[in-house]
Amino acid sequence: MPNHIFLHELILAIIFVLILVLLLIIAVLGYSFYSYRILHNRQSWRQIIEYKIMETIVGSDTNRERDQEFSKHLKEPSFRALFLEVLVDSDRKFSGAAKEAINSLFYDFKLEDQAWSKLRQRKAYLVAGGIQELAAMGVEAAIPEIKAKLNDDRTAVYQEAQYAMVSFQGYEGLGFLEDVDKPLSDWQQLRLLYSIQHLPELSDAQVYSWLKRTNDSVVIFTLRLIRKFRLLSFYTAVNELLAHPSTPVRVQAIRSMQAIENSATISQFIACFDQQPIDVQLEILKSMKVARSRESEDFLKEQLWNNTAVSIKIAAAEVLVILGKTDYLREISQEPATGDELIQIIKHALQEKKC
Repeated sequence: MPNHIFLHELILAIIFVLILVLLLIIAVLGYSFYSYRILHNRQSWRQIIEYKIMETIVGSDTNRERDQEFSKHLKEPSFRALFLEVLVDSDRKFSGAAKEAINSLFYDFKLEDQAWSKLRQRKAYLVAGGIQELAAMGVEAAIPEIKAKLNDDRTAVYQEAQYAMVSFQGYEGLGFLEDVDKPLSDWQQLRLLYSIQHLPELSDAQVYSWLKRTNDSVVIFTLRLIRKFRLLSFYTAVNELLAHPSTPVRVQAIRSMQAIENSATISQFIACFDQQPIDVQLEILKSMKVARSRESEDFLKEQLWNNTAVSIKIAAAEVLVILGKTDYLREISQEPATGDELIQIIKHALQEKKC
């Protein structure tokens, strides 16, 4: 009797497991079908939206039947979200009349309300998306609320707010640099720099103050700004940063000095070389390669012979090649007193095969 009970329970257990497996298969198939449907809808919707944008840009948007079909699609929240996404993406690719046409779609179909709604959500990606959309479409009424997001703790939100302020106000939108204590990523710095098209005449005092900030990323951004606009008047202030505690700041200072160089630049590089960490020394040698100054020849030979760091020797040899000193390098590589390491470094610089 107990065996019959055990067999009965085993059969029930097997049936239960089979039912669970079947339900799991159904769930997976259902999710796969749902995902496929969403993907298919997005692809077909994107084609409809892109065609609508194209028609609007070229001024041939006169098909009432197609307009009615488009309006029906707009009742679907997912379609509206994709429409807004594609509009913002298209806005970045066009300018002039085409950009104005794209912006008109934003207002014609009342997508502004959806962007405002995102701005007031809790999830970071939604808030960031709302900021991006309102900025791309030039909704200046959103500036106060976006400005308030500059102090948000979430990276995606405050970075998008920073970019939006610059998109709206240009250089003036960089005012947040006075107080920002969070790091500016390299990507964020590039975005901001790309958006700045010109500097106002009375900007020097503000730029000087940014160079004094304790936030290293703000200093680095300012050095890149100086490079972009070739701000020669900041040469002395940039030179002083070669004593900055941060190695990345010093590296950027070298690059900026090279960009706004004067007759004293090479001698200043040589004078401070021994006091610099190796990364900065390598940056100095890169700048010398760009400058192609004969003033650096003796210094480079000294580094080639006596510096203990192989990377410095290699860089010095490469600059000497740029300066046309290939005969000198070949000559010393053939001298019996020249060590094997130095010979290999010279051959590397001359792009010759190793023996």
